[in-house]
Amino acid sequence: MPRILLLGFILFAASVLHAQSDTTAQAMPAMSFEDMDSKPVKRFATQKVLNQSPNRFISIGYEYQGGYDFKAIPSPFNETLHYNNTQALRLGLFTPIVSKNNLIINLGANYHRTLFNGADYSFPYPLYQPLNNLGLHSAGLSLTVFKPLNEKNFMILQLMGDANWQQFEKGKVTLYHATTVSGSIIYGWKPSENLMWGLGVSRTYRLGRPLLIPVLLYNQTFNEHWGIESVFPAKAAIRRNINKKSMLFAGYELEGNQYALNGFQTTYLQRGEIRPRISYERKLLDYWWISIQAGLRINGRFNTVDRYNGKESNEVVKTTMGNALFFNISINMVSL
Repeated sequence: MPRILLLGFILFAASVLHAQSDTTAQAMPAMSFEDMDSKPVKRFATQKVLNQSPNRFISIGYEYQGGYDFKAIPSPFNETLHYNNTQALRLGLFTPIVSKNNLIINLGANYHRTLFNGADYSFPYPLYQPLNNLGLHSAGLSLTVFKPLNEKNFMILQLMGDANWQQFEKGKVTLYHATTVSGSIIYGWKPSENLMWGLGVSRTYRLGRPLLIPVLLYNQTFNEHWGIESVFPAKAAIRRNINKKSMLFAGYELEGNQYALNGFQTTYLQRGEIRPRISYERKLLDYWWISIQAGLRINGRFNTVDRYNGKESNEVVKTTMGNALFFNISINMVSL
């Protein structure tokens, strides 16, 4: 009798559990990943087009310019002088401090040292003797903000501060006299992953004197092998993607700044250059790439003024300078 009661109890319990299981299955339908988050994900424009050149994190470069003639105006002697060569060290460090799909902020630092090699020019050429002995220094910080507004629109803000000098000297050349401030702001459109462009305004010293100019950002990839990268009028280049490990560029860049001259607290050198060039970039190992450039340095401005941000009416010495071929090589750590 007890065995019959126990068997009946087990059968009853099993039927109850089975009924509860069926009820639960009917009350709770199967879950899917779509049910876990039905809220649509907002998409944002990225900061590059397909196959664009990689961003640099670390850059170590060396540059060599061939010989060229120059002449000072005014001068008590109507003579043409000569520099045998010009050499430069270029260092750069760039790192993201905010990297999200809706905001990217990059911080950069750079240092350039330029040496002029020629005869020991003295009076009546007070500008050229310090150049020969001390060269030119430039050190700067930059902040670049890329802010996508949605999947098709974005804004770019860039701020730069540079200290440009020959040699800091107490009571004569200070950080205040040597500092220049530049910046730009761009509003852009990105209709596809192959095209992004924008319009904006920039304050720049790229030709040695402060200018407020409109700018055009235009990056486009035409196909697997060809594209263009430009921030006009500062720089522009046609890109040839040879393969995934090498690229070829043909274009130009404007360079320059204003330098506080050693020993002359109120005298500044305004230097500007136009550089048509060909560049070749190739992957060496992992994230390390090599870049090789060759081109022509065309003088845009190499004049001294008697005040900070001086205009043409403030020029003390004008320099006519011959063009020079240049060669540049750098090793870069990049982000693809």
